[in-house]
Amino acid sequence: GSNMFTRASNVWESSAKTPEEAKLLELKAQMMIVIRGLITSKGWNQVEAAKQLKITQPRVSNLTNGQVSKFSLDSLYEFLAICGYNFELNLVDGIPSIEAKDVA
Repeated sequence: GSNMFTRASNVWESSAKTPEEAKLLELKAQMMIVIRGLITSKGWNQVEAAKQLKITQPRVSNLTNGQVSKFSLDSLYEFLAICGYNFELNLVDGIPSIEAKDVA
């Protein structure tokens, strides 16, 4: 639930050296949550997700476990694109957030 996200956010905050880094981690975390949701809604298991996203199964595991530091923003963008997720990046009060434009 949402409380898990809040707890996790604090972990990212503490691992970040700067407020900028914390914002980046927060953005990546949001993207990962969306990707996890897309994987679930497509009914992919880890094997299928690995095949579709062109990554190894341990990477899928990292992704679904929310291991933010293991992924670059670039790869997360790529996963969203592969999943057919079209989004815009917005800054709300200086905090990046993603907003779906259209989900294929």
